Amino acid sequence: MLKRHYVTPETTYKVGGNKQVIYTPVIVVEDTTHSHVYLSGRTSRTLDGDVACKGDMRGQIRLVCQNIEKALDCVGATFADVVRTVTYTTEVEEYYRVCDERFKFFKPPLPTSTLIGVASLAMPEMLVEIEVEAIIETNRLRLPKGAVSR
Repeated sequence: MLKRHYVTPETTYKVGGNKQVIYTPVIVVEDTTHSHVYLSGRTSRTLDGDVACKGDMRGQIRLVCQNIEKALDCVGATFADVVRTVTYTTEVEEYYRVCDERFKFFKPPLPTSTLIGVASLAMPEMLVEIEVEAIIETNRLRLPKGAVSR
């Protein structure tokens, strides 16, 4: 039987673009042998929800990846467990120019990946957002205090 765990990591921002809680940052679907980890799109936001590295694509990619790392870590996963990413950017050419920053976090073998150019993200200063899916062995799953399970 599947279990679902709704996790809001203490180490990352918790609010949407309107500074309100409008989503769950991490959802884990647990089975007996493996668990799927779904991260909502992570952006370059600080713990208080403000956008960091305004106008700096490289800096935003770095902070996005750091926020992904914190979200994965809170349930026992790592970048090596990531199987799929979807990246949204408002500036595709600039993203390609500095995407080597991403490879400081995502190492070969790389996950599947989709890049989508968009007119805007949740806040005007945001340049990049990355959604992540990972799969881990259930015996590695760690759930923080405050996780809601059903």
